Amino acid sequence: MININEAVREIQQNYHVVGRTEELKQIILAHSVGKNILIEGEVGVGKTTLAKAVASYFDTNFYRIDCSEDTLTHNLVGYWDPPLVISKGYKEDTYIYGPLASAMLKGGCLFINEINRMPEITQNALLTALDEKILEIPKLKTIQAAENFFTIATLNPSAHIGVTVLGEAILDRFVWIHLDYQSPEEEKQIIIQDAKLKDKQAQKLAELSQRIIQKTRESTSIRRGSSIRGGIDLAALMNQYNNSRSTKKWIKTAIMALYNKIEIEDGISKTKKELISDIVLAVLNDSNFQ
Repeated sequence: MININEAVREIQQNYHVVGRTEELKQIILAHSVGKNILIEGEVGVGKTTLAKAVASYFDTNFYRIDCSEDTLTHNLVGYWDPPLVISKGYKEDTYIYGPLASAMLKGGCLFINEINRMPEITQNALLTALDEKILEIPKLKTIQAAENFFTIATLNPSAHIGVTVLGEAILDRFVWIHLDYQSPEEEKQIIIQDAKLKDKQAQKLAELSQRIIQKTRESTSIRRGSSIRGGIDLAALMNQYNNSRSTKKWIKTAIMALYNKIEIEDGISKTKKELISDIVLAVLNDSNFQ
């Protein structure tokens, strides 16, 4: 039986995962009893990072599919190569395995990114694989999944544009784990780590960057605030300046880093640039910025 606490510590240490202790415990627990895992959370909260870390910890292959409305069954399962079929017929070496079939054959983690962007007809191709660990490929063979095959899927909140409703049948085959934004202190650690801040101003850059992205999430004018990536980008860019105490530089750089990472509410008269500028000024003024 796996020691979950020890496994969490190893994952955090070896794969540079900051925090997420409880969520990692849930993922490892679900994996230990062979359950398919559905991780729901806002963009940028680390869903992919956790999936990769867990797969690496268990020393398994990692097969990824990024979903959209154009993700069809053959993108997931595989397809026959027409020229090869004409010359050789329906044989093993004329079939191109997709990530689902590859993960089942060779063992490992099938990672389905943003599963609720996948059309329902494609979702249906997953059902027997997730439930019975069996995949039928017509004219070729029936695949019985390797013992170490498992699935982790991520789910964006239903309010996001472009997502579809997952059917009850597929939801029933997953256990659910929720990822929220991490604590300010953990986010500062992530910013220092991922923005590669090493000098004495690292802590201040990380603190200001984290507070700025936090404010974007709290603003009533902003529908979707910035993920941790915004804080990482902002701190990394500001770190290139010899003088990081310029208000003008903070505003210009924050617009660069955050403009594509926020969505404003309908009916708001201010532009993204103006909202970001206001937030930066508020944070700097509140931090005794000199």
